[in-house]
Parts: sequence; C-alpha cells; structure tokens
Amino acid sequence: MKKITIILILAVLFSGCNDDFLDRTPLSEISPENSFNTAADLELYTNSFYNDLPGVSGIIEQDNLSDNVLFNGVPREQTGDRLIPAEAGSSGWSWGDLRKINIFFENYERCTDEVAKKEYSGVAYFFRALFYFNKLKRFGDVPWYDTVIGTGDTDLLLKPRDSRVFITQKIIEDLDRAIQNLNTNQSSDRVNRWTALALKSRVCLFEGTFRKYHGGQGADKLLNLAQLAAKRVMDESPYSIFSTGNTNTDYRDLFASNDAIENEIMLTRRYSLDLDVINSINYYFTSPTQSDVGLTKSIVDTYLLDSGLPFTSQSGYETFNFLQESQNRDPRMAQTIRTPGHTRIGGSASVLPDFSASISGYQIAKYVSDISQDGFQAGYQDIPIFRYAEVLLNFAEAKAELGTITQADLDASIGLLRSRVGMPGLNLANANANPDPVLLSRYSNVSGTNTGVILEVRRERRVELVLEGFRYDDLMRWKNGKLLEEYFTGMYFSGLGAFDLDGNNSLDVELFTGSSSTAAPQKVEIGGVITLSNGTNGNLVPFVARIKKFDESKDYLYPIPLGDIQLNPNLIQNPNWD
Repeated sequence: MKKITIILILAVLFSGCNDDFLDRTPLSEISPENSFNTAADLELYTNSFYNDLPGVSGIIEQDNLSDNVLFNGVPREQTGDRLIPAEAGSSGWSWGDLRKINIFFENYERCTDEVAKKEYSGVAYFFRALFYFNKLKRFGDVPWYDTVIGTGDTDLLLKPRDSRVFITQKIIEDLDRAIQNLNTNQSSDRVNRWTALALKSRVCLFEGTFRKYHGGQGADKLLNLAQLAAKRVMDESPYSIFSTGNTNTDYRDLFASNDAIENEIMLTRRYSLDLDVINSINYYFTSPTQSDVGLTKSIVDTYLLDSGLPFTSQSGYETFNFLQESQNRDPRMAQTIRTPGHTRIGGSASVLPDFSASISGYQIAKYVSDISQDGFQAGYQDIPIFRYAEVLLNFAEAKAELGTITQADLDASIGLLRSRVGMPGLNLANANANPDPVLLSRYSNVSGTNTGVILEVRRERRVELVLEGFRYDDLMRWKNGKLLEEYFTGMYFSGLGAFDLDGNNSLDVELFTGSSSTAAPQKVEIGGVITLSNGTNGNLVPFVARIKKFDESKDYLYPIPLGDIQLNPNLIQNPNWD
C-alpha cells in the first residue's frame, strides 16, 4: 500500500501544469547526460522558466477577487462558499514547475563555464523563490523541496508541511543568491539583479505586514529587509518613473504601449504580433460579450482631488453624478477609466462608458491600446509583472510601518509617482495630523502615531497598482478580508429615467424597469441582476441577492485538496477547513 501511495504522490507532484505554459517539452524527454554541458544548454533550459510567469488572466483578472472590480459574477472568495478541492494536485497545490527548477540544480554543475553557471543559477534561484512565494501566499505552511524526488525518497514524499517562517527564510536565501549571481543588464524579458531585489522587497513586505496584522514574530526584521532591498534598486539600478511631462497621458501610455517601456518596467510578459503571441485585453475591457468589468465606487472615491485633498472630504460626495465626480481629480483616474471627454488611442471621437461592457459604469481604460487592436485576441501590448513604481511603494510602506519614514523618503517614492501626473506630493506631518476618516474606517486595525501616512501609502498603492494583481493579496496581508463582505457598487443615479453623463445636453443612458421609454442610446434594466442601492435611486448594485461572507478564522488561506491529504496523511489541513 505504501508503494502504491508513493507512486500516486509522484504522479501528482510531477504533473503540475500551468495554463500559460502550452509548449514545453515533457520532462521525461530531457536527458541530463546530453544537457547542462554548455552555456547554451543552461540558457535554453532556464528560458523555459519564463513560461511560468503569469499571463493576462494571472495579472489583470486577479483584481476580480478584490474590492477594486465589479464584473458579471461574484467570486467564491467573497461569498464564503469555497469548497475544499477533491482532486489531488488541484487549486494551486501542484509541484511540477518546482521539479523542473530542481532538475536544473541537480545538473547545472556539469557545465564548465563558470560565468554561465553563476548567471543561470541566479535565474533558477529567482524562479524557485517566486514559486514558493506564490505557495506561501495561498497556503501558508507548505513542504520545502530543494531536490528532485524519486520513488525511493519516502521521507520526502510523506513529509509534513514546513512552517511559513521556515519557507520565508528559504525564499530570502534563494533571493540573496539570485541577487549575488544575476547580471545587471536592463532587459524587461529577462530577470536581473534588480528584479530579484524587487521580488525580495515584495516578499518581505508581504510577510512582514502579514505577521504584524495577523500576529507573528519578526515583522520588523522583514519590513527592514523590504525597505533595504527597495532602496538598493532606488540607489543602484538604472530604473526610473516613466515621464515625458504629459501628465494626462503618461500613465495611460505606460500600459498601452505595445513594447514595454523599459526605464520603468523591470519584467514583463511579452506579446508580439509578428510571433503571433497575442492577448485579448482590448476585447476583454470593451466587448459586451465578456465579463462586463468595471471599477467599483470604492476605488473611484479613493482617487484624490487634483489639489491633493480627499475626494471624500467634499460635502455630499456620495450623491455626485458622474460628471461632478469626474471633475478636478487625480489624472490617473481619467487614464484608468473612461471619464467625460475620453478618446481612444488612435481615435478622435469622445466615447462615454459603455454600460453593456461595464456593469458598474466605470469602464476600464487602463491597458486598452490603439483602437486598431480591437477584436478577439488581437492585442499585443506587453503586460508588466514588475515595475519600478511598485518598488517605490514597497519602500514607502515598509518604512511607514516601521515608523522610520521621513519626508525625504516620501519625496523619493510617493512624490515621484504623483509628479508623473502633476499631483502635489504627500506631506508627512499633515497626513499624520489629519488621518482620512474614510480610509480609517476601512482600515480600522491601523493605529499609532504613523496612522495617517500608512493610510495614504495604502491609498497610493491602490490607485497606482490597480488591475496589476496586488489588491487581493494586500487585503489578505493587512487582515482586511471583511471588506470583501461589502456589496460593491457602481455609478450613482438620482433615480430612474434618462441621464446626460457628460453635460452636453444629450441623453446618454436610461435606467428603467419594465420597458424603456426614452431615446437614450444606452439602456440599463433595474430590478434583475442590477438594482439601485436605495431602491429607486442610489448606486448601481449587481448581484445583491448573493450572500457575501468572509470567515476570519479560515479565509485568509486556501484549503489543501483532499486528495493530497489522503495521499500524504502527514499534511495537516489549514485551520478550520476540516
């Protein structure tokens, strides 16, 4: 029976798959005796690791789990009815990509090129650290494997989970080796020393704040490592914030560019029309047949006024119409969603939000490129995975959480992000003297003399990194899962009837029940999937009949599949998932 169990574990352990990895050579066809001998062998083998980087769905659609996005569904992460997967190796508990990395480590020393061994081992250390960071975020404790497991390795096959403290330390050790070994070449389709430092800042910030807000030892040590790693990138690397001086288009252009803008984008997922490697971003955000994706009222309210004051400091902001709420805002808002006067890249006509393609009314413009790329899977803009802006935010947040942040630190981080779009910088003394009450009500577990600046850094992070896959993880590490219980809302309307969205004295959209009665070109039926928050007026609220629940005792982690626990009885299920 034990032999059968071990064979089954091997089958699961070695058969991990990735939807973005469709053309890799089966590992069974790799012959170590004929590989790993030259620099070219090492390069070719490690090139396959890049196929494991997240694609569009792994980056942009990750925000669908968070309070940033409304779409035509409610994820299980928000309804509290996630099920324990039955199938072994499912739901992220897969290890095939790790085996591929560990095969490299068991064979690369056969190469006699010392320079190549150093460089490509750095690549492998980076990807093993990234692999385990994703496991850490999802499951917490996981077993650490740094060798290729064979059928005779019973102790490894049946080993229990290692603690998240141990896993974090091993990730940091791998990243330190990557930092030491990788080159400093600036190419956004290859990892380098600076990418490894950026990942180290991301890992240490995540785990440092997780321990601070969930309870745990060593939070400050990790936060210090986060800011030190970020500061090295800031001081030593060639990266900077992309800016041509055009505050109304630079942020938009960073994400709409077909080729990654490499002075800011450190690592990207490459797409190419010539190579027929394409994405469907334009189609996803503009087509009525897709997910009806739109931002929530919550994040729209988060954008500051262009004076630097909170939008929510205005009396009656809750009932501002679309034209009112779009005035005098942080320019990133108009470069992230369609606001009055919006024009598509490559187009000349002003276009309003399309309610048939955005269930909230706040239709997304970020990533949407030249109008010529419209159509199913026609896009070929590169998608950022690591960019310098995140490093600046990691630095500011780590120092704010440590209580060591200075005005100079803010000017060198948040100040650069705001300067790109012509916004005033963040004043440390003012932020701490006057914490935003709306933010404080949302992040009520933030306390201390640095409360105000921590809240403002969180605001900046939410706005700058929206739709880049960070928000759900941020809520988990800050212990703010209860925010997912809210019924997310969209645009405000004073009642049923037809409305002029852009103030040009022309009716643009009608909200109706029963039957439409106006000539407004867009129609939104109220009373089915979509309701109004106050019955006959208020914010658009879809799926109000769906119960929303977040269980603080278990939902910060995902469950381990039952099949894997049956195969390895030494695996203990995550708390309260039994």
